[in-house]
Amino acid sequence: MKALVYQDYRKVELKDVEEPVLQSETGVKVKIYGSGICGTDLNVVKGKIFANQGTIIGHEGVGTVVEVGSKVRSVRVGDRVLIDPTQSCGICTYCREGLHCYCENFEEHQVGMTIHGTFAEYYVGEEKYIYQIPESMSWEAAMLVEPLGCVLNTFLKANIKPGDAVLVLGSGAIGSLCQLVSSRFARLTVGTEVDEYRKQFASKIADHVLHPNELTLEKVYEINNHQKFDIIVDAVGNQLHVALGLIGKGGRIIPMGYDDSYEVSFKPTDFINNGVNIIGDVAVHQIISRALKFAQNLPELEHMVTSRQSLDQYEQAFNETMGFDLRTGERRPMTSVKAVLIS
Repeated sequence: MKALVYQDYRKVELKDVEEPVLQSETGVKVKIYGSGICGTDLNVVKGKIFANQGTIIGHEGVGTVVEVGSKVRSVRVGDRVLIDPTQSCGICTYCREGLHCYCENFEEHQVGMTIHGTFAEYYVGEEKYIYQIPESMSWEAAMLVEPLGCVLNTFLKANIKPGDAVLVLGSGAIGSLCQLVSSRFARLTVGTEVDEYRKQFASKIADHVLHPNELTLEKVYEINNHQKFDIIVDAVGNQLHVALGLIGKGGRIIPMGYDDSYEVSFKPTDFINNGVNIIGDVAVHQIISRALKFAQNLPELEHMVTSRQSLDQYEQAFNETMGFDLRTGERRPMTSVKAVLIS
């Protein structure tokens, strides 16, 4: 079968690989329809996140069940399904406390990084990580359920209220999803973005979308009743210093973007005196089932997919969302918010 395989730093290749087979009585084989390109996939390609050489990348996969093990009960051949990539050993201390993303053996279970992922024609996994897609849901919306789960988890842990004002720093795929969810829960949703294409896209979702240079305290006071924000999401990964200056008393700051080279300094007394919290456990969601239900009431979700490319056009799909050319490293304009690869 055809699959997109991680080769080396900034190098992936579409290769012919062996088609996977069921490994257990509770295994499920899925003919992949398509997979969303996540920021994690982009960071793997950029060399910012580790992946095993020879691993099929991708983890936001959906498709049709073509074979099941003898003990599988929740899905059957012909069902449309999505794959939960948050997998773990299930027996370590953290897993037994429900903190699967902190699994002591997590590196052995990372779909698309250390075990084969979904940028392929077929995927085989365990039944407990396979969820049936509602008949009314499009493939495109289903591909966004997993990242939607991360976002939904984030806002639930931030205890979002109807009167809250929310700032989302960055309007890429996750940032735009944060703005979409915020628009359903909060009084005010504000986004930032440097890229004009994404800024225009986000302006259809958020109440205001500003270039970062426009995000002054005076502007914030103008659009938010002379108040700072209740919730700020850093969807870029290097904007917490901005959040620290614009968060109100009792506010919640959520780092969601990933940039392990970024560091920020702060005074602990500021957090104590102002009652500000940083919420870091955004990945520990395990709420795919809840996200599936929530997604059924989000008709805008499928419109978040701005590019559909076949698997053999993966370079174009990556280039559209990275802001630079995969092969040459040259900068190029963004032309997509969320790209998906169709298998």
